[in-house]
Amino acid sequence: MAFRLEMTQGDWPAAEFTKGVEGLLAESMVLTLATAGPERGPHANLAFFAYDEDLVLYFVSERSTRHSLHLTEEARAAATVFLPPPVFGEQLRGIQFTGRAGEAWGHHAEAAFAAYQGRYPSFGQDPDLRRQYLSGAGAAALYRFQVDELTAVDEPRFGRRNYLSARVLR
Repeated sequence: MAFRLEMTQGDWPAAEFTKGVEGLLAESMVLTLATAGPERGPHANLAFFAYDEDLVLYFVSERSTRHSLHLTEEARAAATVFLPPPVFGEQLRGIQFTGRAGEAWGHHAEAAFAAYQGRYPSFGQDPDLRRQYLSGAGAAALYRFQVDELTAVDEPRFGRRNYLSARVLR
């Protein structure tokens, strides 16, 4: 991956931490996105996601949804991905993200489409649908979440309750 992680909490080799983050992303398919807006208050939603080598997350959503409306008002967002633990309270695995999110346009839309189709090959096979996503002409849009900071827990890899945090460098 092209991004680098600068550790801000925890004592773990950055390269090994990066591999752990990449593994968690590869195993997770759905993120929870948290947004807030002055008119609509806080909100959380679920979305399938894809990601690229710069640790940018992508998702698809209708522009009329509460979270999409929030993102037109305020680009700051948080998200999390996690894997279900095998037993209550044990072997926690997940990542919390903070950053900026919004609709993807131009080359960002092309990157979003490529990442999404790479992860979900059946996505956007219809040429007209592809054109709608890339031009922003449809009711649904491609969204881009640029991760600025993250905190990860992967108890099988990093140890029990070892929460590691980092800034994302590009």
